[in-house]
Amino acid sequence: MLPRHVGFGVTSFRDPAYGESREWWMGMGNGGYLSGTILHSLSRGYHGLAILATSPPVGRTLFWVKWDGWIEDGEDRIPLTSDHWRDDSWGPICLSSLFSFSLEGRLPVWCYRWKDRTLSVRIWYDRPYNACVLSCVVDSPRPVQLRIHLFFNCRDHHQIVQGDPPALTATVEGKAARLAAGGLSASMQVTSGVLWVSPETYRNFFYPRERERGLGDWENHSLGLSGSLPLLPGKEIAILFRQGSDKGEGGLLGEDFPESSRHAFLDREQALLKMARSRRPFWKNAPDWVNTLILAADTFVVDRPTSGGVAGKTVIAGYPWFGDWGRDTMISFPGLFLATGRWDEARSVLLFFSETLKDGLLPNYFPEDGSNAKYNTADASLWYLRACHLYGVATRDYATLRILFPALSSIVRAYLDGTAFGIGVDPTDGLVRIGKTEEPLTWMDARVEGKPVTPRYGKPVELSALWFNALEAMIWIAGRLREDGAMFRKEKEKTRTGFRKFLRPGGEGLQDVLEGDPEEKDAVRPNQILAVSLAGKLLSVQEARSVVVAVNNHLLTPFGLRSLSPQDPRYRGVYAGSPHNRDAAYHQGTVWAWLLGHYVMAISRLSDNRQSDLSLFEGIRDHLSEAGLGYVSEIFDGDPPHYPRGCPLQAWSVGCTIEALEMLFEEI
Repeated sequence: MLPRHVGFGVTSFRDPAYGESREWWMGMGNGGYLSGTILHSLSRGYHGLAILATSPPVGRTLFWVKWDGWIEDGEDRIPLTSDHWRDDSWGPICLSSLFSFSLEGRLPVWCYRWKDRTLSVRIWYDRPYNACVLSCVVDSPRPVQLRIHLFFNCRDHHQIVQGDPPALTATVEGKAARLAAGGLSASMQVTSGVLWVSPETYRNFFYPRERERGLGDWENHSLGLSGSLPLLPGKEIAILFRQGSDKGEGGLLGEDFPESSRHAFLDREQALLKMARSRRPFWKNAPDWVNTLILAADTFVVDRPTSGGVAGKTVIAGYPWFGDWGRDTMISFPGLFLATGRWDEARSVLLFFSETLKDGLLPNYFPEDGSNAKYNTADASLWYLRACHLYGVATRDYATLRILFPALSSIVRAYLDGTAFGIGVDPTDGLVRIGKTEEPLTWMDARVEGKPVTPRYGKPVELSALWFNALEAMIWIAGRLREDGAMFRKEKEKTRTGFRKFLRPGGEGLQDVLEGDPEEKDAVRPNQILAVSLAGKLLSVQEARSVVVAVNNHLLTPFGLRSLSPQDPRYRGVYAGSPHNRDAAYHQGTVWAWLLGHYVMAISRLSDNRQSDLSLFEGIRDHLSEAGLGYVSEIFDGDPPHYPRGCPLQAWSVGCTIEALEMLFEEI
């Protein structure tokens, strides 16, 4: 059975603000996506039923924006969808008929009731057919009529356009239509009924989430097509969208397509769970909310063409506004790939990124405009070494490690010799340092007015913890490949000794940065937890417990770890408002969900109570029904009640949670 952890009953639809804040999301597997609210309204400029990756995995373009639909049963007009307008009015609104919403796996299902009739609506993406599918099936004593409006645009998914939308050309032949706008073409089909052209612009759709972010909060869209579809009792009908023209590709689809396509989608969901359980049998006992996360992992895994033209794999760091980032990919890698049994795709990711190394550095990110990769990161390569090690432990695929070994060795050599941005290992103490630069090179990389908010030049604590972990990884890999690991062992012991400089004189935790900005040295930040979660032998048990105590006392919340102690005068407890205000708070108190996984992994090294450790995820479990449904948000406010913020679905938030859950379930 597929998980049904996420669900809402009729009492959830009393207030449109509640329904509008619950968002469903679905990936296409190539960087494109579908999204919306459970009221079928638009609350973000990123919502749409077809956001296409025109240059996978990026070039994402909004095309099919939304549908409006209503039932005519000979007596009444029953609204199935909702629209929220710039003057804060609603109309239509589906609250009177919407009875429930749920996720079947990741497939969103709406159920409506009126009189003695029920109607179900589902939306999914058909990967083999490359189609966005919306289906309806009615249980009624007699046929009813479904009327639809279909709205379109053609713009970059980041760019809200408040003038007229691009000109849309539409031609219709009965059940099928061809569309063109902004240099893109698409086709629509209905499996029963008819379509007709409706050339009209609807103005002032309101985006409340964008208003919260201090951005443009309204937009105009083209009503391009309308239609009338007869609904026969028990017969599933569908509306389909495909990029490109269907000319010459087999004509209209049969009436059995919606059911067979939906079953294929659900069969793939079952196959993903089966694969995870075959590689990790303890998942068979996992509750629904954990299975929901295992399926969520799939949304972030997308195709990326390699230099040889072969389809490789990468990770979308977060929907909707991130592309693929090196650091995020490697931090989330163990949870997204290894814990879920996706070992072939894991290999593809590692091989792809091995070809992108430059002077020992992994790319920080690949710009969406297709320009050259950016290498402004001091830690991504070290996370990559960890990913390769854990891949080897999980798969025993030593042949691939042999292929990767020269690249891995080049990373170690680059850090020892020194590389870009002054990144390198101090030969006197074995600690990783960063040159004094305006370029933020750790994961705390926010800028305000071009300057880093958290200047962490010098020796950030997590870089040396990652370096120690990387050396342990290389010792293990070299041993399996019968390579000489003496140099790795020597450097590891030097780092172990030097790392003691991070111990606070008072005995509570670790300093955040040495030999850098004076304010950052004594800042209580979560980076120290990585010295326990990643490098189990770097600290004594007593020292590791002191780190956990410091994190407990200052940073721990139900949804993750604060990025700065509330006792620090620079602390900001709410992440909201203009881009300036949000960037200033991003790493100055904002809670990060990915760190909760590492906190749990850290305490599991010091505790034998796995049920107690598991209870630390109760906030995340409940959060799966709060923002991006079935996913974990990027960040939360530092102050209670810790509202979710940032991306509603983030790869490392999901990946690190799964990685920690794997550790717990393996021992329960």
